[in-house]
Amino acid sequence: MILIAILFCLALQRFAKMGGWFHASWFEGYLGLLNPWLSKLDERLIILLVIAPILLLFVLLHFIFAGWFFDLFDLILATTVLFFCIDARDLKYKLKPYFEAMEKSDMHSASDAVADFISDVSIGNIADLSRAVTKAVFLKSFERVFVGLFWFVAFGIYGVATYSLVVLLRQNALKVNPNYIELAKSAAKVQEILEWLPARLLGFTYALVGHFNKGFNYDIKHLWSGLSEVKKFAVDSGLAALDVSNNVSDADKSENYAALDIVNRVLIIWIMAVILIFLGLLL
Repeated sequence: MILIAILFCLALQRFAKMGGWFHASWFEGYLGLLNPWLSKLDERLIILLVIAPILLLFVLLHFIFAGWFFDLFDLILATTVLFFCIDARDLKYKLKPYFEAMEKSDMHSASDAVADFISDVSIGNIADLSRAVTKAVFLKSFERVFVGLFWFVAFGIYGVATYSLVVLLRQNALKVNPNYIELAKSAAKVQEILEWLPARLLGFTYALVGHFNKGFNYDIKHLWSGLSEVKKFAVDSGLAALDVSNNVSDADKSENYAALDIVNRVLIIWIMAVILIFLGLLL
């Protein structure tokens, strides 16, 4: 069931280019509805009370429709939840205007094209912009695809939904209540905990499909880095596997294409690994 849901979801997002339909407005309303009962509780208890009702809803739906049309409902539910929790659309299409501007050496248009994609706003030249885009490719792929896939394979809809809800809570807590500063920090910490193991697996897979020595050496050296460096590990392990120079002046659009290519190869490796795991369970 999980394997079929993954394949169906990825087919819709990668080939049909369907995705990006998820909006957080419903979560703000949901959190706002709970706010009067949550505002005086401990932050860790709030996280549990926000996530639990949605997971219990999935449990209820599962038992209500158990066995329906040979578990067809379970497949539909799993595919739907995964579809709205990850975004595996090829980033190359999103970056098309950027690459077109780079072909013309038009840095102003290229910067505008990725203004909402990169996190580094201190761009000095085309090389800096290229490296920022490379890092963003690794970071977005990690956050939007690989973490969700990891927890979906591990715990099904409950795993991927828990991660997505924690992310939404971190992003929207202060919008609902400005006093939720500690709640936002606690949610961020839980998110880092949930990302730590997938980041390590992703880093070693980058090494497997890229420059193995550089990638593997980086992964081993930084294997036990702290929670606060989870995203840095996910990005830098990709850079190490690309074997790119630490000198940013060497970065160009070919580095961006290489980053997109290695992400796609890792996604294929993960899918193959999931297939082998499920075939092994059937034997």
